[in-house]
Amino acid sequence: MENFDGDVAAVLEILREKDSRHAPATQLALDGIGPGERLAYCLQQIRQDGPLGKALSVAPGMTLVQRSGVSIVIPAAMPKPNRTPSITRLFAATYIAVALVGLVTQFATWRSARATQAAMVVLAQRLDRMNEAAAAEIAAEAGDDAVQAALASTVLYAAMLAVLGLGFWYSRRRLAAPFSRIAAALQRVAEGQFVDPLPENEPGEFGAIARGVNHMAKSLAWREALHAYLSRLLSALNAPADEAATGLAQALGVIAGATKASGIVLYQPAYDSNEWAVTASRDLEAKPVARGTMRDLVGDAARAIHYHGDAVQAVRHQLRFTAPMPQGLVLAPLRAGTKLVGVLGVIPGAQFGDDERAALDQAAPNLAIACERGSAHHNTRRLAVEVRSTAKRLEQLNTDLDAAMKSKDQFLSNISHELRTPLNSIIGFTDLLLAEDLGAPLSAQQREFLETVARNGRQLLQLINELLDLQRIAAGRMDLHPESIELAGLLAEAAGNVQTQVQRHRHALVVTPPPQDLRVQADRGRVRQVLLNLLSNAIKFTPDGGRITVAAATVNGGDFARIAVTDTGIGIAPADQPKLFKEFSQLDASASRKYEGTGLGLALSRRLVEMQGGAIGVESEIGKGSTFWFTLPQAQ
Repeated sequence: MENFDGDVAAVLEILREKDSRHAPATQLALDGIGPGERLAYCLQQIRQDGPLGKALSVAPGMTLVQRSGVSIVIPAAMPKPNRTPSITRLFAATYIAVALVGLVTQFATWRSARATQAAMVVLAQRLDRMNEAAAAEIAAEAGDDAVQAALASTVLYAAMLAVLGLGFWYSRRRLAAPFSRIAAALQRVAEGQFVDPLPENEPGEFGAIARGVNHMAKSLAWREALHAYLSRLLSALNAPADEAATGLAQALGVIAGATKASGIVLYQPAYDSNEWAVTASRDLEAKPVARGTMRDLVGDAARAIHYHGDAVQAVRHQLRFTAPMPQGLVLAPLRAGTKLVGVLGVIPGAQFGDDERAALDQAAPNLAIACERGSAHHNTRRLAVEVRSTAKRLEQLNTDLDAAMKSKDQFLSNISHELRTPLNSIIGFTDLLLAEDLGAPLSAQQREFLETVARNGRQLLQLINELLDLQRIAAGRMDLHPESIELAGLLAEAAGNVQTQVQRHRHALVVTPPPQDLRVQADRGRVRQVLLNLLSNAIKFTPDGGRITVAAATVNGGDFARIAVTDTGIGIAPADQPKLFKEFSQLDASASRKYEGTGLGLALSRRLVEMQGGAIGVESEIGKGSTFWFTLPQAQ
């Protein structure tokens, strides 16, 4: 090497002369540069200017980077993927890319080494006029250096591939595999398969994700099962009304399956007794329960009550169950709003947990609606039967009533004839005796007796006539003959008819003369009958020595005439006044016995006045007398 130190410039000159493709020789300042550095500088110039330099060129789009004597070719730009790769594909692509880069780099390194050896051979031939031993040594050392560099880069590349392989294996095991399991689990959940949970022992975030996915799968599985359970339950409860019993039995079977019950029973209030009847049961012998007992057991509870331990024995005795209850007894109230329409009794066959309670809570509202609907249907049918029965009874009653009315009419017709004929005879003969037309004088006692007979006979005849009039009015056979009536003459006539009674009771009867032109359009006989009825009542219910006034005037703008009879009698309480105009109605029995009467006069008067387009009423106070009035339309 020392012999070659002074000949570096000459060597470079020889190389440039041998290869005309190189650029002109560059003036080099080699002073102060050591032998090793000069050799390195010489080799660098060879690479830049000679065939070796061309051998080290790289393909377009690649960049040559030298680090610690090792050249690495790096692609200028990586193509972008068409779609987002998964983690496994990303790691695989990275690994393949690094491997390809390493292969290209090694290929370039080995090619560079061979080119260096060839250049050294050429150099040795050109330096044949120089010290052949020194040149050969330089060439050999340069070749060895190139081979060692290539070997070092190969070892480094192998180590890098090993590290990348280990990283790929670790990442696939720790990242890609858990993600693949999670993706597969989510796919199964989306397809409705909830039976293959993820392992939850993964560390860190993967364990949390696995627990979340498993919880979601369990929740979805529970919801699917609940939906199917409610579908079966509603299908059973929506049975037609005539198959309600079968539907309830099927519904109890569905509930028993969901709650793992060994026995189940449904109670509903009985309509014909004070008990809770057994509507349906399954695998359990149950008996009716008293309403008070069921009220004590359920109370105002809104959710199912689980009796267990010592409490279950008392409940079992109250409900008269004989089945064993190792897991206790559950009573679920069925409410439609605030109304208790049923009670569901469940004997758990296993542990009564949250899932069983949830199934029972979900079933209770639907079962309550079914019970309410069944009760409404039962009530409707029962009411329909009662309505038909009542209609038949009413029809029979109407038939009986028609027959009774016919019998009554026939009886009244017969009795009126049978009574009026002898009464008329009695009254006629009594009048003859009182007139002393037979020639025999009457004593005072005889006259009094005959007057009593005549008075009572006329009252009895009036009663018979009133009964017949009411019968005719009720049957619509009352005939009226309206005419224009002058009230002044009618009032005077009526006052004359009751003059004997007025004198007997020492009353003062005052007739206030109405205007001479005041006339009404009505049946004269019926108006006279009403007026006499009011005057008779005034005379009867006014203590002896009283005052009675009869007056008439126009009202309602002159369209109607108002006839009023005012007395100074005992008066009538306001609460009793509406009773006065009802058939056979009297204020009290003592008054009727004292003043006599049947309660038909005012009722008949009301009917007669209303039939002629008028109205009748009373104004009275206790102890201040009364005013009975009636109105009739004026004659045009």
